[in-house]
Amino acid sequence: MNTKSSLVRYGITAAALMATYLLALPAVPQTKTATAKSDATAKSDSSGAYMSGCCGTNEELQKFYLGLPVAKKPTPRAPDGHPDLTGFYDNPFNTTVTKDSNGTVSFTLGGGGRRSPYKWPTPDMPSYKPEYAAKVEALFKNQYGASTPDDPQYDCKPMGVPRASMVPLQFVQTPKMVVVLYESNFIGQTYRIIYTDGRGHPKDLDSSFLGDSIGHWEGDTLVVDVTGLNDETWLGGAQGHTEPGGPGEPGHQIVETHALIHSDQEHVTERYTRHGDMLVYEAIVEDPVMFTKPWVLTPRHFALGVPPDDRIFESFCEARDKSHIIRPSEQDQPQCELGNAVNKPGDPACRR
Repeated sequence: MNTKSSLVRYGITAAALMATYLLALPAVPQTKTATAKSDATAKSDSSGAYMSGCCGTNEELQKFYLGLPVAKKPTPRAPDGHPDLTGFYDNPFNTTVTKDSNGTVSFTLGGGGRRSPYKWPTPDMPSYKPEYAAKVEALFKNQYGASTPDDPQYDCKPMGVPRASMVPLQFVQTPKMVVVLYESNFIGQTYRIIYTDGRGHPKDLDSSFLGDSIGHWEGDTLVVDVTGLNDETWLGGAQGHTEPGGPGEPGHQIVETHALIHSDQEHVTERYTRHGDMLVYEAIVEDPVMFTKPWVLTPRHFALGVPPDDRIFESFCEARDKSHIIRPSEQDQPQCELGNAVNKPGDPACRR
């Protein structure tokens, strides 16, 4: 069953409750686990097998995921010979739901108190110019846990690019276009059309939340150029996105805490590569107004779902919950849960 979809089809009301009371989680505690291979053997192994204590770098992360059985399956191909991206993708994860005596409902993504046998690299963040870095830090400090009414998603606005690229989603591929259908936590269903028929961007392009996307194939990778994006979205933040887990782990959250505002000069180059039943998403974000250099996202990984239960559900958005999202104060501070330990909000690990 698509666990995440089961939650989000109740719309923004349920999602906002989750965001309001969610404990801010790091990716996972950095601990190691013993494997059949020694560390020395794992480091010298270039076969893509499981890595001991994965992962310290994005390169190790990519090697780890491409070594999973789901990525080693045969990659389906379309009649034109290109990899077929068609399918529904979702990454399972644990969600702990508790209800206090006063009626407060708490949703904890990742299960809460669960120690992972893996470590994951801290996601890369944009390099903002000083004046914009100060604005981003102020937005971050004004969050309660992973939520703030400053987040444009609470106004039912589409998440933009690359933020929208998280599961659950579905691809429909034809010879002349690739359609991406999104089932978002907050904004309801939306879609993008990536044209692959050789056209260019319109010369009189008006800006929009998801911009204009044209794609071409470079080998087995779909490369997409996205322009015409407005400045009304965030790049990341909030609860982040779910990544597949390793063996014995259903999944974990990756939160790009300081990937927030951008200008209407944002330009994104995306790369979609299917390996068996896993889709790898990479992106480079340029913003000459706010960035000192392009932002290279930590690669994201989407696992193919299993029909018929794994499918897109109806989701909708009603922007009526912003008044219920609290801000931190001297008397009320969110906690940051790291494994079985609860840390103070000022703990550097809580910034991950």
